[in-house]
Amino acid sequence: MKISELARRTDVPKQTIHYYIRSGLLPKPRKLGSNSADYDESYVERIRLIKELQNDFFLPLPTIKKIMWENRSASKMAMLKLRTEYFRPMEHYLGTGVVGDQAFLKATSLAARWLPILKEWQLISPKEENGENVYSQDDIIIGKVMVNMAKLGINRSRNFQPEVTLPMLANTFKNVAKDLIEDFRRATVGMKQAEREELALRGHEIMGVLFYHLYRKYARQYLEEKPSN
Repeated sequence: MKISELARRTDVPKQTIHYYIRSGLLPKPRKLGSNSADYDESYVERIRLIKELQNDFFLPLPTIKKIMWENRSASKMAMLKLRTEYFRPMEHYLGTGVVGDQAFLKATSLAARWLPILKEWQLISPKEENGENVYSQDDIIIGKVMVNMAKLGINRSRNFQPEVTLPMLANTFKNVAKDLIEDFRRATVGMKQAEREELALRGHEIMGVLFYHLYRKYARQYLEEKPSN
């Protein structure tokens, strides 16, 4: 595609795209002539990632350049995209959930047959309001994660057993969350309401980060202790 189409699809001015190339944030395109060049589909994804890293993670361009160069391969770019999709700070403020099963399926790309299964496993738990299921933003993200797991090959066709591991995981996290919230309530008795709410909001976010890194830590530790044959 020409740079004018690339600018239109990414909503980034041509001058900015040229700057990204000069700065090393983007590779040089394939030249078609002295004054024209061809930009393939990868440029669209790369520019969108640059903007996401700027707007959602507030990273400076030198840091983004380092990230982009360390993730040049297709598999690493896909992983970087996956991480930015699920760990955008602004999603916690902009995401308000959806109303109705069809809206949820559209938002997540989940196959309809999986919706009652994920509910049974307690991974998805909508609230009923005025006869309609209301799904939270967390439900939507979990649904997206399930879709991406299947695409990555973490599914029954490769002998994974989601019907065993996922309900167990949901129940474990449910109990852990309950214990942590009860501990928080005990610790904040007598605290002013506004201060308590602010601390709770920050606590929820930091615990999510802690759970993420605890999994990474213990998974890596277990693999080092029992490497695959």
